[in-house]
Amino acid sequence: MKTLIFTTTIKKEKDALNISNLLKNYFSLKSASVDLTVKENLLRIEGKNPLPKKIEQTLMLFGYRCTELISTKR
Repeated sequence: MKTLIFTTTIKKEKDALNISNLLKNYFSLKSASVDLTVKENLLRIEGKNPLPKKIEQTLMLFGYRCTELISTKR
């Protein structure tokens, strides 16, 4: 499994839930969540082979920006 962490411009709880569900279903991810309690509004995704550029492009289509911070492999 690989985990990617992004900073995002997502600010609302409802938007965070919608984007998380969209990403999980569209990219067949194990998990996707947005932490709105930190200043950077971190998006954490976990999956077999998530593609950072595709995640960034998808968020851009919905009016959000994100930048990859950390990539870890388990």
